[in-house]
Amino acid sequence: MKHKKVVILNSRQGLRPIGNDPWIVNSHRALMHAASRDCRLLTSTGMKSWEMVLFLASITKANQTIYLPIEGGVNSDKFKNEIIRQFRLEAVLCEWVIMNNTADNNCDQIRDGGIIDDADIIYPVSIRPGGNLEKLIETARRRGKEINNDFIVEYRNTAHHCRINISKENINLKIDDLLDDYLIHWTKATNSRWPGESYFEYYNSVLNSRSVYPRSGLHTLKRILTEQKIRPSVRHYRKGWPAVAFSSLAPGGAVGLMKWRARYREMTIEPYGIAIHKDYADTIGLRKVFYGNPEMYEYLEDNDKPYFQSIGTKGHWTPEREYRHIGDIDLSLVPSDRMAVIVFTPEELDLIRQVFDGHIHSLCK
Repeated sequence: MKHKKVVILNSRQGLRPIGNDPWIVNSHRALMHAASRDCRLLTSTGMKSWEMVLFLASITKANQTIYLPIEGGVNSDKFKNEIIRQFRLEAVLCEWVIMNNTADNNCDQIRDGGIIDDADIIYPVSIRPGGNLEKLIETARRRGKEINNDFIVEYRNTAHHCRINISKENINLKIDDLLDDYLIHWTKATNSRWPGESYFEYYNSVLNSRSVYPRSGLHTLKRILTEQKIRPSVRHYRKGWPAVAFSSLAPGGAVGLMKWRARYREMTIEPYGIAIHKDYADTIGLRKVFYGNPEMYEYLEDNDKPYFQSIGTKGHWTPEREYRHIGDIDLSLVPSDRMAVIVFTPEELDLIRQVFDGHIHSLCK
C-alpha cells in the first residue's frame, strides 16, 4: 500500500528554540499522529523549523522523503551521507529529492512550494500571518488539498534572548586582584550547534530543554569543562585559521565589552570565562594579537598572519587586548594552579563545581 505523504509546516522561528515552545510541542504531536497512520513525512534542511521535524522523524523511525537543497558543485551522495550521520537516520527509511540551490533569493519559497505540491496532507502548526507559507497553504486549500488543522498554534516569534545586563555596582571587587595575571577566554550563547556537535545532539537537547535554552553561555562553559577542550571559532577570523580568543583585560574591564548586538541578536561576550595564567600562555601557544591597516597583511611572515587583526573601518578592536590560540586548546594539559573559571553569579558556582574542582570565581557579588 502506498504511504500518504504528509508535510508538517512551520514558519521561520526564533534563533534559540526550547522544548516548551508550542511549535515544537505540536510539531511532535502532529508527527506522532501522521506516523501512527503509516504516512511518509516530507522533510528538509537549512532552517530550524524544517530540521526539527527531520529530527523528530528520525527519533520516531518514521518513513521520510528529505528534500535536500544543495549548492552547485557539492557531491550529493556525500551530502546525503553527512545528513544521515548528523541526524542518525536509518537509510532504509529515507528517500531523497535533490534541490539545486541557486543565488535566487526565492530558494526557500521554491522549496516550500514544491514540498506542498507533493504532499497529500498538510499539517500547519505555527504559521506567520500574511507570510509565504500562509499563502501557499491557502492556495493548496483552494485546489482541494487535504489540510489537518488539529495541531495549529498561534504564531509567536519566540526569541528567548540571552541578553545579560551587568550592573557595575554588583561586580565582585576582589576578582580583578585574584585574576590580575591571567588571560581570559570569554564564552557566550550560541544560536546553533556547538563546534563538534551533531545536529542530532543539538535538536535532542533542544527537545528536552523544557524552559531553558540549552546552548546558553553557562551551558557552553559547562560543556568546555566537561570536554576539557576549548574549540576554535571561524567567525571573525581569516579562512584557514580557526582560533580561540583570549583577553588580557581584567574581568572588571572586560565588562565594558559585554554588549548586546541587536543586529545579530547576541552578546559580544558573556560573563563566563576560562582564565589561564600568563606564565603558562606561551606553553600552550597563546600569542598576542597585533593590529594594523589591512595593507599590512600581505607583508607579514606566514607564521604571523593568524595573529593579525585589521583595524578596519567598522569596529575598534584594540580595547580587547586580544591573544589568540590557533586550533583546539586541551585544558587537561593546563595545571590546576594555572587555571581558573569565572561564572556570572554566586548561584552558578555549584553547577560548575559538578564538572570542575579547581578555582571558580563569580564576577558578581
